[in-house]
Amino acid sequence: MRTIIITGVSKGLGQALSKSLANENTNLVGFGRTQGEFSGTFHTCDFTKPQLAYSIFQQALESEPIEESESVIFIANAGRLGLLQPIQNLDPFEIEETIAANLTHSALAAAAFVSRVESLPIPKAFLQISSGAALPERPKASWSLYCASKAGQEQLVRAIAKEQDTADNPTTFVNINPGVMETAMQEQIRNTSPKAFPDVEHFIKLKEEGRIPSPDTIAAEIAKLLDNPSSLENGKTYNIAQ
Repeated sequence: MRTIIITGVSKGLGQALSKSLANENTNLVGFGRTQGEFSGTFHTCDFTKPQLAYSIFQQALESEPIEESESVIFIANAGRLGLLQPIQNLDPFEIEETIAANLTHSALAAAAFVSRVESLPIPKAFLQISSGAALPERPKASWSLYCASKAGQEQLVRAIAKEQDTADNPTTFVNINPGVMETAMQEQIRNTSPKAFPDVEHFIKLKEEGRIPSPDTIAAEIAKLLDNPSSLENGKTYNIAQ
């Protein structure tokens, strides 16, 4: 029996991953503000409240019999695009919550996960769901918080991967760039005015041309990677973009 832990399971890629990875040999554990259709062990968790989220992570992981698992994987999927506006139009509350839901959430999840599994001599992996917005050559006007927190997530994973290189029972840390997919985030982007987001027409065109895959399609590709977690390369970024 393998254990797979996923954040943000109520919709989008998190929901698709939950369905794609579910089978009789998988113990699914999910975190999110709402449960949606998730059918595994679910924990209500608001990632914009870091101290509470960390406590929930710790308690939930301690309650799972991970020692009995043949492998354990944590997928840090939860996140938010935030308000698409130039930086001067973002208030401190919006800035704090968006960074917390993205970058702080990932750091807390990694800390709680490594603390729980560091003594276990089984295949272990932490997958960070990233974005093309993390790339130095792909900044977008009015996406400052999202781009910055996604870039931070990727560097966070690479730095922790270096730590795990010398660990007695290492956990593999990788980034996953899923590419564009049809989620509520895409709807939010397409419904943003050109004044707030100058590049909105590009995303509208992608939709009109049928070039945006479903979360199910992306989840199926990620599931293939997890068939053999021991084959994942520590510190690597895997591009799933269609």
